[in-house]
Amino acid sequence: MLSWTNHPLLPVPSKEEMLTMGEDKLLEFHRTREDAILREKDDPYRHGYEPPNWSMVDDEIRTHNEVLLMGGNRAGKTELFSKRVVECVCKNPNTIIWCLTENMQNSIQVQQKAIFKYLPKEYKNLGRSKTGYIVFSIRNGFTAGKFSLPNGSQVIFRNWSQDLSTVEGGEIGVPTWENGLAEGTHNIGFWADELIPLSWLETLRFRTITRGATGLVSFTAVTGWSPTVKSLLAGASTTKWGKAELLDNEKVPLIQQPTRSASSVVYFHTKDNPYGGWAHMKKQLSGENRDTILCRAYGVPTKSAQTVFAKFGENNIKDPKSIPILEDPVNNPAIWLTVVDPAGAKPWFILHMGIDAHGTYWVVDEFPCFEEEGLWYDPARGDRGKPGDGARANGFGISDYVEVINRMEKGRDCMRYVDPRLGNATYQKAEGTSNIIDDLNEAGIVCYPAEGLDIETGVQSIQSLLAWDQSKPMDLTNRPRLMVSTRCRNLIICMENWPSDGNLKHGAKDPIDCLRYGAIMNHEYYAKEDMIQTGTGGY
Repeated sequence: MLSWTNHPLLPVPSKEEMLTMGEDKLLEFHRTREDAILREKDDPYRHGYEPPNWSMVDDEIRTHNEVLLMGGNRAGKTELFSKRVVECVCKNPNTIIWCLTENMQNSIQVQQKAIFKYLPKEYKNLGRSKTGYIVFSIRNGFTAGKFSLPNGSQVIFRNWSQDLSTVEGGEIGVPTWENGLAEGTHNIGFWADELIPLSWLETLRFRTITRGATGLVSFTAVTGWSPTVKSLLAGASTTKWGKAELLDNEKVPLIQQPTRSASSVVYFHTKDNPYGGWAHMKKQLSGENRDTILCRAYGVPTKSAQTVFAKFGENNIKDPKSIPILEDPVNNPAIWLTVVDPAGAKPWFILHMGIDAHGTYWVVDEFPCFEEEGLWYDPARGDRGKPGDGARANGFGISDYVEVINRMEKGRDCMRYVDPRLGNATYQKAEGTSNIIDDLNEAGIVCYPAEGLDIETGVQSIQSLLAWDQSKPMDLTNRPRLMVSTRCRNLIICMENWPSDGNLKHGAKDPIDCLRYGAIMNHEYYAKEDMIQTGTGGY
């Protein structure tokens, strides 16, 4: 009678399969299977299974200085980073890596336990020697919260309940990184697990510079849109998508590129970890709300109700190549608007948008543009964000803005609207008094003051364009009517971050003003044949 060890990747053959194998083949299969299981348990460093999605993170570590790994519960985040840390210190001499978490007890129970699991078996009982020191217990973790290897490498465990000054001045990573790394390893400087404060993350980034190391951050976003998560996810663009089985195959992100180009965000889904207990997780999440499922199963944090445009999201953001009025304007005609929000010292904000025959507003261009002038509002700076490089004074005059508007419009026949307050505000010139609207008209940019309605009315006009029943499939009759090109990253970031208190001095407000001026005009597309005069009637 053969005894079979349970293993998620090596299922026990059915009785029918056993009969077809024959006795000799069955014994050989049993021996091979049990040996593989024993090797994995005995030395996971060399023989441990790596799920396919681990390679997705490896690719991002190679090309970025910081990787945030968001994951559902039991998605395998800790296993991956533990093994990569161990590989780095074992194969690259004199490397120093810091592993950080909330407090020492969490460090012992999670990080230190996982790191010890992946140490090569010959090091686990090393004890004290002339070249290394590894003493570990399940209760107390590594002695003194660190260990050193015979090759001079060290792993030091820290926590952010300590004073931040304890990490100032340290150098972490592989010292010989400029001469290349050991095959199959990464140059890792630190690994921070769960809820790292933004101040610590910003400090650690500078500790990795000398040795060109990468920082790793793992996170299960049960706390939602924390300052650290916000600093990396606000304005991030999704570059790779997956499907959420528990949400009717709704699209969910796998890889995102934050506005900080040195960083990358990767998502682990619980179902992709064969050891994660996916079947049990599905039962636990049965009947739960969408936000809980996104967080627990797919690692996607959800914002609290702190921003105005709660329904604005990935469904409203489109690649320019998929915008019909740009790609096929003959068969998808539109009327075009250019909306200007002038300013004094800082640049004017300008949006260019088209309205198609279905009443959908397509915002296709912006100035200042994220890709060229930089961030207008940087949500990652401080607790409330600060103006970015794109909001700095540019020294432009009327002629410069005329050139910008002409470049954005590309010869289209456009209606133009300007903030009525600043547009009509008079100023002194050599020829007498004038205002922005008159000066633009004189320069060939014919424009009109936008409706001077209150902010709440304008915001409600935007909300009406965003409204649709998310509990039902999206179709021609149930869909949002506001779409924004990925080129307009500044508008996207501001819509995601303008707070619900309606702060009129908030750095994200100017692009919102432009959008509401366009939305409040309530334009509709009419074909030429719709405007042909028909026969008169009546008495």
